[in-house]
Amino acid sequence: MATRKNRERAKFLLLNLLKSFFYLALLVGLFLLFRHFSTEEQRYAWFGSIYDNTVLVMGMFVLSEILFGIIPPEVFMLWSLETASIGPYFLSIGILSVISYGAGFLNFTLGRWVRDKDWISRTRFPRLRRYMRLFEKYGGYLVVVASITPLPFSAISLLSGVGGLHPRTYLLLSLFRILRYFVYASILTGIAGL
Repeated sequence: MATRKNRERAKFLLLNLLKSFFYLALLVGLFLLFRHFSTEEQRYAWFGSIYDNTVLVMGMFVLSEILFGIIPPEVFMLWSLETASIGPYFLSIGILSVISYGAGFLNFTLGRWVRDKDWISRTRFPRLRRYMRLFEKYGGYLVVVASITPLPFSAISLLSGVGGLHPRTYLLLSLFRILRYFVYASILTGIAGL
């Protein structure tokens, strides 16, 4: 029984990792195409007012991380790589990863405060119900998978709080979020150097 459960967990992780690398490859491909087929002046004309406004971009990042990852964090990693607006690249990745980790913990704490699983069944967001079923099936393992794959980390964090995961366990498992940022950042620096 335990072996079957481990195989199921491994399959779940592998499937989500494959999705993750697919989305990363798609984003990087679009980024490289955009960089190749546009001049610096054109890119600035299209995105300059946003691109150069560090406070606005960081505000968008924080809101996105709190509101269930509306914008993929890799977009902000690429922005950081291109602009160095918040410091050297790996320092900025550290800042972004800590913000993401903190946003997840904020949602986890909110979930612990709510602690009412019934509101999930009443919500109009079927994805939340689906993720709650996944949490009930995988428990804290889902936090690890959400930390390193495209599953919405903040939503899973919220549901982990609702589901009663112990805060210390949550904080340890969600450290994989920081690891994800640095692994992806390493991949992006390698690709951007092409």
